[in-house]
Amino acid sequence: MYVFEIEILRRKFGKEVRKIKTFIKRLALFIGVIVIWNVCSKNVNPLFVPDPKVVFTDLIEMIKTGQLLMAIKYSFLRITIATFISASIAFPIALLVYNSKIAKDIINPIISIMRYIPVTAFYPLLIMWFGIDETMKVVFLFIATFVYMMPSVILCLEEVNSDLIDTGLTIGMSKLQTIYRIQIPASLPSVLNSFIMMYGIGFTYIAVAETINAKYGLGYIIQQSSSRGRTDLVFMAIIVIMVISVLFDFTAKKLVRHIFKWRYIND
Repeated sequence: MYVFEIEILRRKFGKEVRKIKTFIKRLALFIGVIVIWNVCSKNVNPLFVPDPKVVFTDLIEMIKTGQLLMAIKYSFLRITIATFISASIAFPIALLVYNSKIAKDIINPIISIMRYIPVTAFYPLLIMWFGIDETMKVVFLFIATFVYMMPSVILCLEEVNSDLIDTGLTIGMSKLQTIYRIQIPASLPSVLNSFIMMYGIGFTYIAVAETINAKYGLGYIIQQSSSRGRTDLVFMAIIVIMVISVLFDFTAKKLVRHIFKWRYIND
């Protein structure tokens, strides 16, 4: 009994030590980046590398005026709409491909090609097709996330233990029942993690999506600032995008692990 309790404590202690080591490494990396950035800003034209203090001052000022919050709200809303549309289309198609050989033979080559699509090449076409209003921006972000989400969701379904499906069929489940009773529940944690990743991808394309006819947004700040030679504001917007992406990824994945504890019980 005591041996068992000691083993549990050892594992918990080991996990905490690993977390502390990881935190220290990340903190050291962060400090190193700031130091290198500061040194470069002293020896390079500010047009190329702005002073970190100036960037931080810009950040505080935009928070005070409410401009940053407004930009984040608009960018996040556009990405959210596009990502939800992408997921609502990708998941049913992935289920069809996974469960139908005919659909797999037809759609799989298209999915393979999608991985190599230069998404930004669609931007001029979307302007011609949809104009320069919000629809065009959302459609562009939809394409940007969909080309990554579609293959990712199929991989999530392929990770489902086939023995579970075979067992379901053996005990009398129909093919349709194995889909909504086994495949969907078993793949949902991985699918949600893919959905979270799409937000990060959406933020990488937001600067392109908001370059034309956008009054608010982080991409709009980057575009307007770069045209005026305000590299400090460009750096500030890029850092905000990175911080939001990391925080959203961390928080959302923690939530997924909490909801689906059974899936991560051995982690």
